[in-house]
Amino acid sequence: MVSINSNFKHLISLQLFNITSRALAAIFGGYLVAATACGLFAIIIPLIAVQSALTAMMLSFAVYAAAIIWVFSVKHHLLAWRDLLGLSSLFYLIILLVS
Repeated sequence: MVSINSNFKHLISLQLFNITSRALAAIFGGYLVAATACGLFAIIIPLIAVQSALTAMMLSFAVYAAAIIWVFSVKHHLLAWRDLLGLSSLFYLIILLVS
């Protein structure tokens, strides 16, 4: 009986870690992707500099929302971290190559 109770507590602990990791990935990883996407959009959108920056900032909200949805839709929280960090790294490399 004691082992069942301890297994249940271990399961709750794993679920709590999974949800916490996903929430942190959604908040911070999503912000990182949105910020790098905003920088990339500001460079590649062919408008006046001010209009390009404002358009990129507005589009970054949609990117942030999509990143949050993505984090909670993948099967494992490590896949969410990997994808968000990989996408933001790709955006950053493109920014470095373009500018």
